Amino acid sequence: MKLYSEGNFRDLAALVVAAAESLTADTGTAHHSSPKPKNGDVIRVNRGLYSHYGVYVEGCRHVIHYTGATGPDDFNGIVRETTLDEFLNGAETFSVCHFPEHPENFSHYTAGKKGGIFRLWQALKALKLKDYHLYSGDEAVRRARSKLGEGGYNLALNNCEHFAVWCRTGVKDSSQVNKIIDIITYFMS
Repeated sequence: MKLYSEGNFRDLAALVVAAAESLTADTGTAHHSSPKPKNGDVIRVNRGLYSHYGVYVEGCRHVIHYTGATGPDDFNGIVRETTLDEFLNGAETFSVCHFPEHPENFSHYTAGKKGGIFRLWQALKALKLKDYHLYSGDEAVRRARSKLGEGGYNLALNNCEHFAVWCRTGVKDSSQVNKIIDIITYFMS
């Protein structure tokens, strides 16, 4: 028995692409100035199967992010301020994430024939946006520093992306977790 039809697979692919495009990013390198992150920017480094996120602190080239107390390979995460090099953990490139001044209208995610748990999940994602506020870079750094030493890391509910996006927008959200839940709920409906 097929789990999906060709049409449903195209719909799913479009959904995943739309979710991925909700954040645009410029790629830069650790040792070059293009793009040069600004104070409070959310930066992302590719770690293979996942991306790691943090809040850039201009001037000292530091990043505030969830990381292990003993380094990036310790998964008992706490919020720490580290050097950019420690954040990159050997990676040569990183991306600067951009957020809109006002949240986009996500109502198109709930449109269509799918129902049940998929539509409920899409509605819950849209509901999160009521807390959206694009903070300045300085405010984002203040918010990040207010959480230094905080534990409570949880891969699905409170990871590095949830933290960094919250610092900048006031919304705890993870596109990586959302994409997985999008796929699961799509096929469950």
